[in-house]
Amino acid sequence: MESTQPVSPAETSYEIRLLEPADLRFRRSDGGVLTLEYKEERHPEVLLYRTYPLSRHEQYLSVRSGKGEEIGVLERLSDLDPESQAEARKELKLRYLVPSVTSIVRIKQYPGMWVWDLQTTLGPIKMSMRNLHEHIQAIGSDRLLLSDIDGNRCEIFSIEALDANSRKILSRII
Repeated sequence: MESTQPVSPAETSYEIRLLEPADLRFRRSDGGVLTLEYKEERHPEVLLYRTYPLSRHEQYLSVRSGKGEEIGVLERLSDLDPESQAEARKELKLRYLVPSVTSIVRIKQYPGMWVWDLQTTLGPIKMSMRNLHEHIQAIGSDRLLLSDIDGNRCEIFSIEALDANSRKILSRII
């Protein structure tokens, strides 16, 4: 019986393949799926992910096959032709749809759960959180990213821009 030796992390090689923007074209299939033409390669379905989703929305985009395998990384979206830029932005907008909070109606604490009633740019939303420190992420001094137990997200782009009542409600818990 053959024994296999575990591979140490030092022996494992991870290479990032930077994609050349001049050789890359994003298009839509007849069914509306994002496709990629890169040099001689054709990918009938690709997915785009931001490697820095909170700070660099259009830089270092991970381009993956429909199965989630990374094809490569695009350094800057702005380096692409206008049609490819438009298709990539459309795809990213769908993937990273995060409504902005316009007001906080109420935050109520129940045993083991916090329930937030919010008004957002996409309408009213209710978010449930088990504990606040896992579900509230500060981005700078005035911005918050909220997530709930179901993975829903929304953002308070500026605490100072909220109405006085919303700021008062929020100040009671943070």
